[in-house]
Amino acid sequence: MKHLSNLIGCLALSASAVANASIFPDPQVLLTHYLQGKPTNGNPSLEASMGYFKHHDAALREMLNSGSADIARIVTGASYCFAAVASKPPASQLPKLYSQDGQCNEVNTAQAQRSWYYTDAQCTTAIEYKNESNTEFCLREFDYKAQRYGSSKDLNFVQDAWMPGYTATLPITTKPQDFAEIPLVQRTTYKTTFNERGTCHLEMRVYKNANNHNATPIMMIHGGGWLERLNTARTAEAQLAQFTDAGFVVYMPYYRLVEDREAGPACNQVNIEDSKQDIRDAFLWVQANNVNYTTSNKSVRITGQSAGGHMAVWLSQQFPNKVDKIAPMFPVADFAHQLKEVQDGTYVHGYIERMIAILSGKAHWQDLTGNEPVVVNNSLLQAIEQAPTQAPEMFISHGMADTIVSPSQSLRLCNSLAGNIATGPAQANTLVFEKQYAQVQCRDGSELHLLEKAEHHFDGCGLGLCDVGGPDGLVATQALMTNMIEWLK
Repeated sequence: MKHLSNLIGCLALSASAVANASIFPDPQVLLTHYLQGKPTNGNPSLEASMGYFKHHDAALREMLNSGSADIARIVTGASYCFAAVASKPPASQLPKLYSQDGQCNEVNTAQAQRSWYYTDAQCTTAIEYKNESNTEFCLREFDYKAQRYGSSKDLNFVQDAWMPGYTATLPITTKPQDFAEIPLVQRTTYKTTFNERGTCHLEMRVYKNANNHNATPIMMIHGGGWLERLNTARTAEAQLAQFTDAGFVVYMPYYRLVEDREAGPACNQVNIEDSKQDIRDAFLWVQANNVNYTTSNKSVRITGQSAGGHMAVWLSQQFPNKVDKIAPMFPVADFAHQLKEVQDGTYVHGYIERMIAILSGKAHWQDLTGNEPVVVNNSLLQAIEQAPTQAPEMFISHGMADTIVSPSQSLRLCNSLAGNIATGPAQANTLVFEKQYAQVQCRDGSELHLLEKAEHHFDGCGLGLCDVGGPDGLVATQALMTNMIEWLK
């Protein structure tokens, strides 16, 4: 039990580092409350987290007996569950729904049973809508094994009803959550794959405000180094209410992963090209289904973080005539140069070293020559440099204190848009920061935005990576996120 106390203590420290830490309970107290069978006294957050523990009771007690470190994942899930329920926006921010029984009457959206409703007071636009219990929400969104999150297996190949998109309102974003309406989310399957380990159901989530029928389409690609999805995707998804409030309909796909730590046996142990093919198929799904969600004639914008930023650039090269605007965030767009920096010692950080080795199937990054297919196929800048006018407009962003992906990746991406990777306008020794924010014009319509002291995933605090450089850095980061959303319109 002493080992468990140490684990929980670490979790308490990590929880205290995230945004709005006051909503995250002390994990040790939460677990003790459950194990002692204390009452919840009608507290919705406590009821949900206790329901989460109860669902996982057998696994929880086995881990307690064995001293397994996996107990940390369950307790983290319960802590997030408590925080998510505690920070739910008020029901007044839910969209209005109506039913028709002789006349069009407003219903209580928060209490609505699964059925068909209208989103307008004239009862002309109908949607299927449902609510779910707090515990049901937590079990899917904070699944400690990360096998339900991003999987549409439970839908049995049909799309779900619309429901409140509370994951998009989690207060774990650097830019404070400020929106007029809770977006609705619909879950569906965009792709199913089969292998000897089972069937992988890849989920697409669509977020939109109920009555925005002319929303600008955008696809958000989560990061995680092609190795994981739960934490990185959650951080990405928490941004989405800011997009829907700004007039977007957001498509968020999940894809297969290289390692077996998350997603489930049928959806992992693939190679990076399989993951990229999933994202290509997701984009084709969006192209085919976009008309069902918006009447906008704007092209589908693409944004993504880290590995997702890489795939945003790659996807724009796959469909040069269909993609006009992308916003890659701290992307690892040039594997060859990232490997070079690792090997010559100019960028020495463990995550990127391990990631490149794992993706290439090598035991260690020192075993790489640079000629491996994973390196060659994922070095994207030379193609842009040779034909920069064929690349879409880009809003590139990066933190200069990034210890996961080298900032030079974004500087060189900007330079490739100018037609010269080596001598383009983004040079580290000429950057001028004003209150920790610098902007570089890469070419007409394309911009590089840099944060002087920000880490990786400066957009959110769900990973505990919240150090953006003090008050000035916080203001700069919030301004960057606002600028990006406006630019993407």
